Amino acid sequence: MAIVDKITGEKIEKLRGKVDFYLLRGILPVARRWPKKPKPPYTALQAEAMAVFAIASNCVSRIEGKILEAWRIGSVGKTASWPDTFRGIIMGYWKDNRSIAPIALEYNITETDTDIRITWDILEVFIDPNIEEKIYSLETFLISK
Repeated sequence: MAIVDKITGEKIEKLRGKVDFYLLRGILPVARRWPKKPKPPYTALQAEAMAVFAIASNCVSRIEGKILEAWRIGSVGKTASWPDTFRGIIMGYWKDNRSIAPIALEYNITETDTDIRITWDILEVFIDPNIEEKIYSLETFLISK
């Protein structure tokens, strides 16, 4: 990747298919080699990785409320956007475990006289398209008073 100083629309069109010009984080104009998608037939591992990436990308839009706000706040000042970090975590978990990590969609904190508990809404997605996804609640104990 290289930072671009001065480029015209004519030069961009001339280099289309060889050099990819875009704005990094919507601010800094940069150029890189034109990305190439691997051509079929894919290996089983490549096909599975592509499926996991697609699942992770689809799950980004399902995160809401307090979890979404936490992702956004956590990405402030970082080079990667929160969706990129989210996908990276999902892909890293898949690489180590060959399954998709459970995804927290939302949480609620419940405080009683004796303790504090968190109730999580969890999404469990599977690589095998024949297995239906599951959404369930999980309560965790945080602290005793």
